[in-house]
Amino acid sequence: MKNVRALGARVRQLRTEEGLSQQQLAERAFVSRKWLMDFEGGKSTVEANKVLDVLQALGYEVELSPLSTSETRLRN
Repeated sequence: MKNVRALGARVRQLRTEEGLSQQQLAERAFVSRKWLMDFEGGKSTVEANKVLDVLQALGYEVELSPLSTSETRLRN
């Protein structure tokens, strides 16, 4: 995933494929429904630990892979 917006959209897709409401997933992941709505909507300031909780509640984990050189962003 390249940003929170893309990750939130993917979580929404996984949630709906599982037939879960936002409330059901929020309860399963121990987050509020409001927080989940913000995350699925692409809010860039969501807490990383809660993102991991939601992914785990859906049966997923984060795996890192290197970017190609052309995709690497450097900050000054």
